[in-house]
Amino acid sequence: MGRRSLLLVLLWTVGCVSAPGSLPPKCRVATTRAVERGPNAPPAASLAVEGAPGNQAKEPAVAKAAPRRTALAADATSKPAATKPAPTRRAPAKPAPAKPALAKPAPAPLSKLSDAELQRKVIADLPSLGSMSVGHTNAGALVNGVRMKKGKHWKLVDPNNAWGTQETVDYLARAIEQVHKKYPNSQKVHIGHISAKHGGALSPHRSHQSGRDVDMSYFYRNPKDRWYRRANAKTLDAARSWALVRALLSETDVHLILINTSVQKLLKARALLEGEDPAWLDSVFQYVAPGQARPPKHAPIIRHVAGHDTHIHVRFFNPRAQELGRRALPFLAKTGAIKASGGFKRYRARKGDLLGRIAKRFKTSVKAIQAANGLRNTRIRAGKTYLIPTKAALRKPAKVWLPPRRRPPHPPRPKPPSTPPSNTPQSTTP
Repeated sequence: MGRRSLLLVLLWTVGCVSAPGSLPPKCRVATTRAVERGPNAPPAASLAVEGAPGNQAKEPAVAKAAPRRTALAADATSKPAATKPAPTRRAPAKPAPAKPALAKPAPAPLSKLSDAELQRKVIADLPSLGSMSVGHTNAGALVNGVRMKKGKHWKLVDPNNAWGTQETVDYLARAIEQVHKKYPNSQKVHIGHISAKHGGALSPHRSHQSGRDVDMSYFYRNPKDRWYRRANAKTLDAARSWALVRALLSETDVHLILINTSVQKLLKARALLEGEDPAWLDSVFQYVAPGQARPPKHAPIIRHVAGHDTHIHVRFFNPRAQELGRRALPFLAKTGAIKASGGFKRYRARKGDLLGRIAKRFKTSVKAIQAANGLRNTRIRAGKTYLIPTKAALRKPAKVWLPPRRRPPHPPRPKPPSTPPSNTPQSTTP
């Protein structure tokens, strides 16, 4: 086969010859060059690229561009490589709804100490263990108690009975400081009984025995109001008193807050005015407006007990002091560091009763009854109820479970008040 015939076959293959004996104009220059180059002419694909318009005038330009374009041409004409089907993408799994927070075990202080090591510390170095709340609030003891110091923002009604755990003292100070942070120049709050130095029965209370219970005053409109003043719509500074209760709920491990229902209504109304979440308020207050149902699975923290319109009773969880006291109780009892404690029974005196006979009946002493009731002599009156001290061995409580703090779900979102809030003589209530 002649050289020209071979060239025609090649051009026919690449599409440059439409019929035997004819050449399209775009292939003529390429054909001439191929004939001139002889047997070492470039392959057909390169010829086709060279015959493209605009690449005929300058050979060097064609030579430089050829490798890049040849590669592109090869990609275009080659069969696509077999590819695996793309894996089906699954939609990302939706996160599981958040479960309600559950109570968790209280942190175990000195958990690395074995019982034998803890016993040695109780015997040889008791102060190094820190404060301990032993037993129960109504039948307990306080070990290594911390006395509430005089503060810039509070007054101690009875300093000799203002002993608590370190946690209780810290919680109190933190909550009161939050009120003064929000409302500077507020009056001092009164702090009543916490516990005796070593805990145990403290007249006239049934509780206040293990350093976790505190009596404290409300904030009043008149800063000169005395301790134990009855709180009502005329006397209560609702803004500051609610700030105190809110701080106790959000900044401390509070167990319960005892407040009369009449005062709960005033505090809850103030909280709603400040824009607190209504559902959250229903979960923490025992008082619920008529016609409303209490949220399920939420025991109220703020509860009604008669007589708590003159003061607030607060009880704290003490994760550290309670758990340490629970573990150390057998060793404390064995070494005599704590004594049998108890509470009070109420006895209504009858005509003809004598204090000595009552003491003998309840296996206590005349002096103990006198101390519990503030009696200066042995005379008693028929029909009057007296507190009779009782003693019992301290019982080891169950393991402490610390519930999550029931904090408000969002900061207050106040609504424009229809009437200006009440003012107090001490400062303007926002």
